[in-house]
Amino acid sequence: MKTVSDRGVTGPATDSSELNDQLVHALEGAGRITSPEIAAAFRATPRHLFVPDVELREAYRDDYQPTERDGDGRLLSSVSAPWLVAQMLEYLRPQPGNSVLEIGSGGYNAVLLHQLVGDAGAVTSIDIDPVVTERARRCLRAAGLEAAVRLLTGDGAQGVPDAAPYDRIEVTVQAAAIEQTWLDQLAPGGVLVVPLRVRGLGRLVALTRDGEGHYSGGGWLPCGFVPMRGEAASSTQMHALIPGARVRVDGTQPLDTEALTKALDTTGSPRWSGVEVGASEGTRPVIDLWFATVLDTYGTLLTDPKESALQALPGGTPLTWNTDSTAAAYVTMRPVEGQSGRYEYGVIVHGEDEDLAEALVEHLREWGRDHRGGPGPVLHVYDSGTDPATMAPGRALERPGAPMVLTWPKD
Repeated sequence: MKTVSDRGVTGPATDSSELNDQLVHALEGAGRITSPEIAAAFRATPRHLFVPDVELREAYRDDYQPTERDGDGRLLSSVSAPWLVAQMLEYLRPQPGNSVLEIGSGGYNAVLLHQLVGDAGAVTSIDIDPVVTERARRCLRAAGLEAAVRLLTGDGAQGVPDAAPYDRIEVTVQAAAIEQTWLDQLAPGGVLVVPLRVRGLGRLVALTRDGEGHYSGGGWLPCGFVPMRGEAASSTQMHALIPGARVRVDGTQPLDTEALTKALDTTGSPRWSGVEVGASEGTRPVIDLWFATVLDTYGTLLTDPKESALQALPGGTPLTWNTDSTAAAYVTMRPVEGQSGRYEYGVIVHGEDEDLAEALVEHLREWGRDHRGGPGPVLHVYDSGTDPATMAPGRALERPGAPMVLTWPKD
């Protein structure tokens, strides 16, 4: 007898096709695969051929598989977790006959793309690392599909202009910006899917062209990817603060770590917003994006509860500080008394700055009043050189590449 969970295979199956079938059933049950075409592509693609260095059952676990590390052990490349591969394909929705560009190569996703576009379509895959592309080539050869994918070594920030335009462009490495070259190479009606760093937050977004020189979209699935290398490398930085606490910021964000450390080393005091949520609402990633939009000064506070007494939320919490970094405040939660599974949002402020604390509390109330349960933010992207006065009002994201603006429509 075999069993399936949302983490992939859990039963005693040993045949690769049976293991793959169990994985697909798990992805469908978890809502990661919703279209029959993508389910069929997964069933037709034996994943173990693209992770040949692990044992068979491990190849069909719903987890990423590292394929290359640097001398310090940092991950340079991997075959992404099936749930994330599936979710990206659901965002992308390749159609038979499409021309697709994949930026970041591993082989597995390229074959799934080939299954979806068919022999009438075309898949081009590029990676900056020759070790990665050579490994992908060996895997494609083992699958008998080397001729089905055009595999190139080069900087994906430049795209592949000789085969443009593309109906679909899928970026499978963490990007710090939307490159103008990708927009230039996207066909009218095309879709661009990219794991984007938004003020230090990793989010999966899908963009389509709205008009001449304007693209928009969303999605916002939290995700982690190996960062791009080359000219489009991320500028996200991590800074140690008091013991057990770090702050992650976008490289454009000014930060006085010494003053911020002193502020957080003082006793914090809570301010509560009255905004209550259910544990099943999934508001945490939304709140992170909300504060990344409304705060001029923004970082993500990450703590180790074994070393730090700060009441930061697990996985990181929005953090802001005043102009001289003598006071700081971050978002927290507390259980609602007598109501199982309900929590109230609030902030913890360190240092003497009532305006800072009250501003954060009011931002929480504004989100609860105007945006809770709404459609979420929209990312607007514009061709380079677009007049800022013609762009949507919102948070301009200070990144290289095409101009980006993050807005929050009211429900």
